[in-house]
Amino acid sequence: MTLDRAAAAPLLPVRTGPAINPMVLDGPMLLPVLDTNALLTHACWLVKNGYQHDKVTALAGTGRSTPYIAAHVPGEIDKHLPRLADDYQVAERDVRRLLVAQIFPALRVVDLEIRDHLSPRTRSILHTDPELPKKYQGDPDDVPTMALAEFLGPCVIITEDSVFSRFDVAVIEWIPVVQNLLRMANLEAGAADAVVVIDVALRLFGAGAHRLLVLAGRNPLLATAFVGGLLGWCYRNGYLTRDNWRQRLARVGKATMPLLEQAGAAMTEHRALSDSLLVVEPPAYPTREQLAARYLARCGRLLTPGELRDALARRGHIVSAAQLKRDMQTHGAFVRAPGDLWTVGRPVRQQT
Repeated sequence: MTLDRAAAAPLLPVRTGPAINPMVLDGPMLLPVLDTNALLTHACWLVKNGYQHDKVTALAGTGRSTPYIAAHVPGEIDKHLPRLADDYQVAERDVRRLLVAQIFPALRVVDLEIRDHLSPRTRSILHTDPELPKKYQGDPDDVPTMALAEFLGPCVIITEDSVFSRFDVAVIEWIPVVQNLLRMANLEAGAADAVVVIDVALRLFGAGAHRLLVLAGRNPLLATAFVGGLLGWCYRNGYLTRDNWRQRLARVGKATMPLLEQAGAAMTEHRALSDSLLVVEPPAYPTREQLAARYLARCGRLLTPGELRDALARRGHIVSAAQLKRDMQTHGAFVRAPGDLWTVGRPVRQQT
């Protein structure tokens, strides 16, 4: 599907806000890594078609698929924007205004170190030997995007560049990929909110039950009289008969059946969407910086080194808070805020 035909693509329902707690689900959270050509063509298409259906900001709005870009992308956008705006016959200033006001605030730029570009899969894109067949030819300009996808993995690369499809890490038809990723994020955000609500309800119920037990322990005679009176009232009104309970359970089952069917359909759809995506998986043995970056990129808030230590420990990774802080201080991907709070990635800085 080309970008000019994107208007005909089905539009998916988009959440109006992020999940309450995006990390409550156990499954992997896929993050989109965008390259220059996808961002530029999308921005030009938006200007040409009335600024409708911005998929980049929609991804960010789910709270489970914040879009990330490599550090070289803003400079490439500035370099290639005049030519692409001319190809689409739109005003360069309008495209730039859209990028600055709407798209760039939804993105996070990650500054990687040289060592982050040295994995075998990333280095394979450096191959530019003219003697090799085209299917083995890489492109050094795209190495940072590939390195970022591995650094934050599991990720989905959003691109129009054929080099990624040649190395089987992305597909050129990126609009269906974005729509599938957006739908997955919406389903996951809804499931995460449901889990949070159920947890709160159970906690409130547990707190109420505990309070009743405490009161009963302090006033056993009054509690016994109350329970006896309640059971007598239920018996007189037929609430304790077997047929009555069967009828009530049948009503409950009938009422919950649509919800169970809806949950089953959502799980089936999520599985199908997940199977349709080409995912860049993280290395089998991640570094401490990668562990920290992957969690911070997905948790939706800034964390102290101690909070990050505890979160990683719950996932089986034991690293001290002092070590995490040293690692984040010496790596360009991490950004520190007042209060010793940390995140990964920074806002886009304008080149001109």
